[in-house]
Amino acid sequence: MKLLARPASPFARKVRVMAREIGLNNKIEEIMFSSPEEMKEEMPKYNPLGKIPTLILDDQTVIYDSKVICEYLDFMHKGEKFFPIQSDVRWKTILLQALADGVAEAIIIAAMNKFMRPKEYVHEPAISYQLEKVGRGLLEINSTVDEFEQLGKIGPLSVACAIGYIDFRFPDLGWRAKNKDLDAWYSNYSNGKFMKDTEFNK
Repeated sequence: MKLLARPASPFARKVRVMAREIGLNNKIEEIMFSSPEEMKEEMPKYNPLGKIPTLILDDQTVIYDSKVICEYLDFMHKGEKFFPIQSDVRWKTILLQALADGVAEAIIIAAMNKFMRPKEYVHEPAISYQLEKVGRGLLEINSTVDEFEQLGKIGPLSVACAIGYIDFRFPDLGWRAKNKDLDAWYSNYSNGKFMKDTEFNK
């Protein structure tokens, strides 16, 4: 299999960490685009939305969107499942994943507005609007940290990848002051081997 990705992507990181945890990373070739320009040129050949990550199976079937890829990988191993089957736990887990992914997406949009546009076109209110979403999302996640151990792994993993991306793009955001429980949890989770192996770089 081949995973098309960028090193600085919270969504690709989620797939990469999961693949390592379930022992499938040796069956997946990670193809990292060297620049956003290369990604924009190549990705539409595989994903009509032009987004990463995208997984190409050995039979050339193409799977895209990190949530779909992760659920596909969950069917390929016999260990503890990242997506629970029991309905009550499952819905809480995938809701947490959705919230974390929304936070990551807001940071991506804010970063694109702030760092990838000429200064005269940077619109600070648009950036603030996205960062307000991040703030609200983190407060909600912080209120549920005590439930993480009872949920499927995909929820907390999504949270960790989103936070890692916040620290990568907006290191001075100051989210920790209002989210002490989440900060303590993340400090421990982010020191895991597979999180360390996939740390963001440009």
